Amino acid sequence: MATKKQTNWYYVLVMTDEGPKFVTGLGEHHTAYWDKDKKPYELSREWAEDMARGLMWNGNMAYVVKSQWELDTQPYNYKEWQIKWEERKPEEETTEE
Repeated sequence: MATKKQTNWYYVLVMTDEGPKFVTGLGEHHTAYWDKDKKPYELSREWAEDMARGLMWNGNMAYVVKSQWELDTQPYNYKEWQIKWEERKPEEETTEE
């Protein structure tokens, strides 16, 4: 019986002020771009890990995403929804009796 080789795709997901976005392109001098209207950029596992690490070192929350399917859209419907980050109000302190 022949076994089917499983293929994985690797992407980098960046947490932005507008919500999570996949890296969509690379520029010069280790520059990464993320655009909510573009297809996620496929990377090798090693490259995705290095990129996520570099983005984290530069103050961006970033994660490697391993998928069994090729992705062609961003993870969030930016045309219909909007994320608004707000500081949480402190909860009232309760005393235990």
